[in-house]
Amino acid sequence: MQAIGTFRAKGIRQVMKYQFISVFAALGIAAGSLALLAAPASADNGPPQVGCTTGSSCMIELNYSITYTGSSGGNNGIVVPPPPCIGVPFGDAHTGSDAIISLYNNTAPVAQPSSASPNPTAGGASPTPTGTSTSPAASPSVTPPASASPAASVTATASASLAALIRPALSGQQQQILNQAEQLAGSNPIAQGEWYQVYGDPYASAAAQQKCTTLPPYIWVPQGGTLPRLGGLNIPPETLAKLAYSQLTTAQLGTVTLDPKGQSDTNLPTFLDVTLQPPKLGVLTVTATGVPYVWATATTPDGESATVWAKVTALSIDPGTTSTNATTFSDRRCTVAHLSANGHAYILGSRYSKAEMAKVGVGQRIDCGVTYNAPGTYGLTATVTWHPCWAQGLATPGGPPANCKKVPGATDMTTTTPVDQVTVREIQSVNNG
Repeated sequence: MQAIGTFRAKGIRQVMKYQFISVFAALGIAAGSLALLAAPASADNGPPQVGCTTGSSCMIELNYSITYTGSSGGNNGIVVPPPPCIGVPFGDAHTGSDAIISLYNNTAPVAQPSSASPNPTAGGASPTPTGTSTSPAASPSVTPPASASPAASVTATASASLAALIRPALSGQQQQILNQAEQLAGSNPIAQGEWYQVYGDPYASAAAQQKCTTLPPYIWVPQGGTLPRLGGLNIPPETLAKLAYSQLTTAQLGTVTLDPKGQSDTNLPTFLDVTLQPPKLGVLTVTATGVPYVWATATTPDGESATVWAKVTALSIDPGTTSTNATTFSDRRCTVAHLSANGHAYILGSRYSKAEMAKVGVGQRIDCGVTYNAPGTYGLTATVTWHPCWAQGLATPGGPPANCKKVPGATDMTTTTPVDQVTVREIQSVNNG
């Protein structure tokens, strides 16, 4: 599953406005099979209508700007779980506030028991009764006009009391939201920011959505601010790690360098080197022991971050023929990088010197390369394996830390060289005896 959005690269720093995260394509759920969800008719927020984009996946809005640093810009498939709770833009200080006021003004505040006259509601709404009686005596006195009969007056008063009783009551949390909306609605000049509607993610599990039951149904975020740190609403570190993995880019491989060059001979080893090419966006470096690695960090606007490292764990050789016709060698030290002659590139492969290569005889074992047992022309390739892991926080020097964990759902990454054609001739022996 791939998180998608629009992005703009600046050097090795990349910013992506994550408006949506795909959660269905990898699960094989057809976009057309998802029903639209209508908001329930209550004072508490239900989800707005949710549908599918024109693409092959349904999307869920995250409302976060994720910043990527390091070797980012990749395109690695991974399932990113839907957040338990989501916040969707609801309106500015005027339009959003007016909608909230309209909704909550149809809801009665919590009644306060009192032996005195009823307390007035916020915003000048009709007072609510102090008890549960529906009799006219429990309601504020009303002086009927001269033309009205006493029976009509009692009936009108009783109806008003009953209507107030059956209206759901505002919670303390909702009353605070209403008070804030009333202040913002009257701001002049208009206060800059956005109301967010918060609700359980309809695509998350029922258990996950339980995290949303205590969250405010509306949250005001001033311009330049971020959604507050609320459990279930913000992106957890593990999800950030998956986003970083989706962007991680490993080093590419140049063509292999073989020794001897040109033609090889049967039963004599051919030594192999391969050059690592740094990612177009990012950095390639090595650990203290010479193991190459890359990293990518995903960071939210409020400073939460997770970093994924990928280090070289293997160099494998495909000789282009069966094991009957070729024997490959790839010792552990083949994955330890050494610098090229000009000092500008990291190289994996054989650590034999020219003098040591010259001393190797027929059928002898080497550190990194291949010995062909039959003449012919073969398409040789080399593949480097990168193992990813993650830790919370920013990247630290020296490579993956000791607490680096497996990225859930992620697989090892590989890069392969272009095919190199190797011509192998058969050794001819001359017997003068």
